Amino acid sequence: MARFEVSNVKTGTNTANTPMWQLKASATSRCRIFEIGLSLATINSGTGPLGPSWRLARSATLGTSSATATAEEQDPGGGATTAVLDTAWSANPTAASVDMRKYATPNTMGAGIVWTWPDHRPFIVPISTGVVILNALATGTTPGTMNVYVVFEE
Repeated sequence: MARFEVSNVKTGTNTANTPMWQLKASATSRCRIFEIGLSLATINSGTGPLGPSWRLARSATLGTSSATATAEEQDPGGGATTAVLDTAWSANPTAASVDMRKYATPNTMGAGIVWTWPDHRPFIVPISTGVVILNALATGTTPGTMNVYVVFEE
């Protein structure tokens, strides 16, 4: 089993509950997530102290991806992943009704959260499904930029 890392930075959103990223497992391999990190690269203006309010949920629908970030194996001599980190969509994914985790980030550059799962009990993304990270709040007139990274195996 190979361990991979993927990261992305993107501009926030002005619409609450908008998907920001989705780690999507392939049709041939499930993903085992060990760590997800989220942080503010630049702050959001126009929202005062409000920063993003992160939601982590399984995907009810995968949407139609229009941009992805490719993961890299931690072992430079290893192979390529079949999972992808979706970063934009022509049709957004939808989140399941139950959030797995939530966290409200203060509107401070560098503020964030690292969600972890132990090696013996990783967060499983089954074959042909995904896990979506959403921002539950609109981020103001000038959205900041937000970082994500995911450490996973497949």
